[in-house]
Parts: sequence; structure tokens; C-alpha cells
Amino acid sequence: MGYETLKPYFGDLHNHCGISYGHGNLTDALNNAAQRLDFCSVTGHAAWPDMPPETPRIKPILDFHHVGFAKLREGWPRVLETLRRRTKEGAFVLFPGYEIHSSAFGDYTILYKQIAGDIIYAASPPALEAALREFRGTGNDGLAFPHHLAYRRGHRGINWDAFSETLSPLVEIISMHGCSEGNENIRPFLHSMGPSDWHSTMHYGLARGYVFGVLGNTDHHSAHPGSYGHGLTGLWASSLTRNEIWRALRDRRTYALTGDKIVLQYSINGAPMGSVIPRAGRRAIDIEVEGRAPIDYVDVVKNNQLLRRFSETDLEPQPMA
Repeated sequence: MGYETLKPYFGDLHNHCGISYGHGNLTDALNNAAQRLDFCSVTGHAAWPDMPPETPRIKPILDFHHVGFAKLREGWPRVLETLRRRTKEGAFVLFPGYEIHSSAFGDYTILYKQIAGDIIYAASPPALEAALREFRGTGNDGLAFPHHLAYRRGHRGINWDAFSETLSPLVEIISMHGCSEGNENIRPFLHSMGPSDWHSTMHYGLARGYVFGVLGNTDHHSAHPGSYGHGLTGLWASSLTRNEIWRALRDRRTYALTGDKIVLQYSINGAPMGSVIPRAGRRAIDIEVEGRAPIDYVDVVKNNQLLRRFSETDLEPQPMA
């Protein structure tokens, strides 16, 4: 399948409000999301299984987290009911989501396909994957994606040794935390959890041979999903429906943006983004990019190395109408 039957849609699958710790209520968050997004998940903070031992210095931080976790646990049924009431096939598709912190494995956001299901409290990616396998037996589906990957391992950055493509067909590479694509970029990590580390980046995961798609989300904590400049996900789906948006996520037909709704499509030998194709001696690469402002350049990267940069000097001047 190429792009002939697909359309671009835009969303934010990782952001926060006052359903756990954060600011603003869920109704305001959804009202803000509906102004800019086609699909959305407003994320609750659910757990931190390997929280550091309590000391007088960090006790206020730990207490803050415990209060937020309890708030989400108590209010989860109301969250689901609000999402059911506000989602609208063909116009605004919502998914329930929550996140689990982990010092050892990195933080993961968990999404459910249907607006149903209890929070799963799992202490590791393998345990979460096993629980979601059972969860699918209820007729629902779930996936998890690591976010702010590039913090150091042990400091809430990803642990690639525990990564599973089945659990996580996607990883979040941009948010208000910074960019996790590589360890050198124009959006460095700026948070008390520390700087980025090469061994936690997207490039490192690809170099290890993992197959995954990418997401951009805000991780905003003030009831503004899709807030401009913090992160955005573009994807290609046949329609703006729950089944087709979920299929696009599962098939990795996604790309990460920072602000503008850039329409990007690329294919190799006719296969769209996210595909796994047979090895071929000759590869036809097709790229189309539609910006909302002048485009500075388009890079083609192979094996984490720049293969070709296209800039305005490569384009044929077009006659004025």
C-alpha cells in the first residue's frame, strides 16, 4: 500500500493536566486539543516502581509523586467517561493513556486502543508486555512507547537492553524535554534529570538493529496538548477513525515534528514510511515535503549518517504566475 489511499493527520499522544500532577482540568485540555489536533491522548502519571529511597532532601518530591499517582488511580473511571463523551469518529479521536516512571528502564507511556481498561502497574518493560498480552484477551489493545529517551541510563533514560519492538513499535524523540534523535542537536535536554547521553539516543537504538517508528509529543503539564513548538506527531491513515489511527501507529506510519504541521511522505521502492522491505540492490527513494513556511533543507540519513542534503540550491526556479 502506498500513499494513494492515505491522508495526513496530526496529534499529541503524551501530555498532562490535573488528572494526576499537572495544571488545568481534563475538559480544558480536550478543548485546547480540539482546536489544533486530529487525535490525542491526555496522559496521567501512574507509578514509579523503583522510586529512590526517601531522604529528607527528596521527601517533598516523592510525596508530590505519590499524591499525583493516587489522584489518577481514584479518578481513572471519570477520565475514561470524559474521553468517551468527547471522542468523535471522523473529527477528533481520543485514546486513554498513562505513564510509568522508571529509573532503571526509562519512562514509558502506555496507550489503549479502546476507551476502556484499568491501569496496569508493571515494574519493567517485560512485565508490561506480558500484562498487555493478557489485556488483548479482553478485546482491547495496548502499546507502550518510551519517551525522553536520551537521559542517561539509570536516570530515567531508556535501557535499550530491555527494549521490545512488540511492546514499543514507536519511540518519542522530541518533546519539551529536548530531542533524543542524537546527542548533538539544536534542542539539547534542559531538565534536572541531567544531560543527554549517546547510548540512550534514537541513533544508538537504530545502530543496535531495532525497528521502530517515531513520535513527537509535547509532554506539556498545563492542559495544552499540541502546544506549539514542543512536539507533534504526524501520521498517515486512511481515515480519521479509531481503527485506522491505531493501525497507523501499529504500522509505524508516523513522523515527529516540533511545531508546524509539515506534510511529509517518503517511500523506498514504493513502500511507505514504517515498512520493512526486502533487501534490494537498487533503491528508489521518493520524498515529498509540504511546509507551512519556506523549507531550509531536507536530509536523507542512512545508518545514522547524512546521505544527501537537498536545499533550495537543488530546486529548479519556478516562473512567477
